[in-house]
Amino acid sequence: MSTAPAPSVTRGEILLQPSYFTSSLFVDPLREDIAQLVQVFAQAFLLPKQRSQPDVAQPDDDIVMGPVVDALRPRESQPTTSVDPVSKPFAFFKMLWRDFGWSWFHFKVLDGRAREVFIRVVLRCFSEYFIEDVNPLAQTVALFGMYTFFMTQPTDSTPPLHAVKHIPLPLDTYNTLLELPTHLVEPHLHPLQPYAAHLLQTLLSAQAFHILPKSSLRAQNPSDIPRERFVEDTAETPTEATAKKKGRPSRRDKARKAKDAVAALDRWLDKSTYTYPETAHGVGEGSAHDPPKTTHTLISHPPAASRAIYSMEKSSLLNVIDPPGSALQIVAAGPDASASRQPVPGVDPIDAGARQGGGDPREREALARANDAVLARLKKIDEMAAERGLEVGGEGGEKTGLARVERAVREFQGGKGGSRGGILSLLEGAGLEGAGGQREAG
Repeated sequence: MSTAPAPSVTRGEILLQPSYFTSSLFVDPLREDIAQLVQVFAQAFLLPKQRSQPDVAQPDDDIVMGPVVDALRPRESQPTTSVDPVSKPFAFFKMLWRDFGWSWFHFKVLDGRAREVFIRVVLRCFSEYFIEDVNPLAQTVALFGMYTFFMTQPTDSTPPLHAVKHIPLPLDTYNTLLELPTHLVEPHLHPLQPYAAHLLQTLLSAQAFHILPKSSLRAQNPSDIPRERFVEDTAETPTEATAKKKGRPSRRDKARKAKDAVAALDRWLDKSTYTYPETAHGVGEGSAHDPPKTTHTLISHPPAASRAIYSMEKSSLLNVIDPPGSALQIVAAGPDASASRQPVPGVDPIDAGARQGGGDPREREALARANDAVLARLKKIDEMAAERGLEVGGEGGEKTGLARVERAVREFQGGKGGSRGGILSLLEGAGLEGAGGQREAG
């Protein structure tokens, strides 16, 4: 006996499957959002240090706190008061958390089965920063985010929402997290130490961590994220996929290749072009039919936070390899010489460096070899390009190109112009004509 189908009384709910939160559709944008949160915090935290240190590049104020924050922050949630990120780092982080919409993130999914995977994946993406290769500042911001997301799970809502009781962490990740406060002893990071220690102690007192075996044993489920990769199904077929025909290409083949090339160029332009708003031109400037002003996205929104972190870590490296005031010198046989370097005649370089606070001359020798290797590689590329009638790095005049790299290497070999890193000091102006004597050591 068959029963005729009847319509259901209530409509079925549309639920996100748990596999969505372990796929690239969710994991990749989530990692980008966390990285943006870390960069904005680090940029604001390091800004006073950049202004007080002349050797660190100082980004423009409008670029530092303008387009980046305004592009992510909802217009109706503009902060009415400013918080000093140095004296009150966690309060400043909570302001960013609210302004970027993270406070509403828990309401993205309400189903219990999918919510379990959702929360675990978010906590796991924050915990990915707790490795030795990540700088302590980024690890501290990740700890702020993991603590805030875990502690703000709704527990008294009606109907109740599913909440995760523990944070799964591999043993090596857990040990790195415990050592974080000891790595915040540098003067520019010391204001973060009491906050990191307090939040970490709060999580430990609440027994929030669930310790797993080491990461090398792949004990997490799933072992890697994203587990599912989304591949966009497009109707376009690449030209290279078709079998090459014998003889000359027909007019139809040439037209198809030209069309594919133009389409690829249009996609690249759409992805990398930034259009200034109309108010940027000013009132009364130009006519209404003038095309909008555009530029490259890296020019309109330069990665100032990454540049500041790079400058800070590079300065620390150079202070170890070649401390200021070191008596070590390397004498090169010529501009292109990669060998035959000798210490100062009649002076033991190791003893001289130790007496005057300098580092091991072998470290500076290794840095010199690295400069020569990069220069030799660039020369090889330039020769290969010249054989094909091409030119490499000549668009920027004296600020780019092989000639500037050669000058930077010569300055480092001769100890002129205060160049301590050679090619590593290009950001500080190494290799520029007439700027060597006026440039500070970078």
